Amino acid sequence: MRRSVASVNEDADATFLKVASYYWHPVARSIDLPPGAVVPARLLGRDLALFRDAAGRANAVEDLCSHRGTRLSRGDVDGNGCLRCPYHGWAFRGDGSCVDIPQLPPERSIPAQADVTSFRVSEYAGLVWTCLVDEETQRRERPTWPVIEAGTHWVHVGVVYPWQVQASRQIENFCDVAHFSVLHADTFGNARVTEVESFHVDVSLDGHHLAFDYAYPSLDPTVDPGPGGARPEVGTNFEYRVELPFTVALAGASGPGSVMCVAASPVSATEMNLFWLCAFPLGVEVDAEAYEDLEARIFLPDQEIVESQRPERLPLDLLEELHLPFDRFAVAYRRQLQAIGFAIPGRTFTNVHAD
Repeated sequence: MRRSVASVNEDADATFLKVASYYWHPVARSIDLPPGAVVPARLLGRDLALFRDAAGRANAVEDLCSHRGTRLSRGDVDGNGCLRCPYHGWAFRGDGSCVDIPQLPPERSIPAQADVTSFRVSEYAGLVWTCLVDEETQRRERPTWPVIEAGTHWVHVGVVYPWQVQASRQIENFCDVAHFSVLHADTFGNARVTEVESFHVDVSLDGHHLAFDYAYPSLDPTVDPGPGGARPEVGTNFEYRVELPFTVALAGASGPGSVMCVAASPVSATEMNLFWLCAFPLGVEVDAEAYEDLEARIFLPDQEIVESQRPERLPLDLLEELHLPFDRFAVAYRRQLQAIGFAIPGRTFTNVHAD
């Protein structure tokens, strides 16, 4: 019996959520979680409440009080650095343990059932990351970007963009060099050069890293067009370093020595938050407001296009869409998503070559 599209999508979504849960994802910017604040977040269909404890450590617990199902993210942080439920004032530590129930007399012990689920948290590169599974179950450690530890750069952490797309769609778009001269002709794209030169995608032995470089005759998006509407050609060597499933480091895009890092954090199987930052060499000055405006002029057209793509879920069967030589990254990325488990169990996929 032929299965319905809805049934296939349900299986695909369940697989996506399960496999993605084995990895770390950012859920907030560090600057958006000051001491005393409680911030709601959503990751892979789970609602989280983020807060800092008395030591300043970021914590993530399920956004659901064990007592009457109240949103803990509506509460506050007390003087002991515990998260207080806004309904009955129960207090929770960062590990999820309930340490105070005001309605009980002091001699009564707190039942273990009062605890809430907590999740592992790590702050890195100005972002708060979390993983929904324990250390033994996770597939990889939290992603790292070498430029962050180098001591040679300072970091600008950008505004977060919510996209109504699958996280893998955004990563594929970010690494798609073939659309530069078409969609981004008003910024860095060079409409006079549409042919895509050949490039090779390297796949790591562990199957979690993809890398390629692409030399492109980009235009300078920071200057006004001259006579005839032309802007000077500056040229860029884009150096893509991808860690599956959903993070990328891109060197060169924001100027010599710069490294832009993005993480597509899956809110659900078909929604995500785009976290991004850029590391600039020490001594390079950047007008933060102007830079954010420029990146918005690039990200927003991408978002509009990608949100319109169908099917909503990235097709991992390579026969479902046409792939040509300039789609080498898309082919490699989809193959590796299959390889690390994002393919629907029991479904056979056919490989093709984009040569």
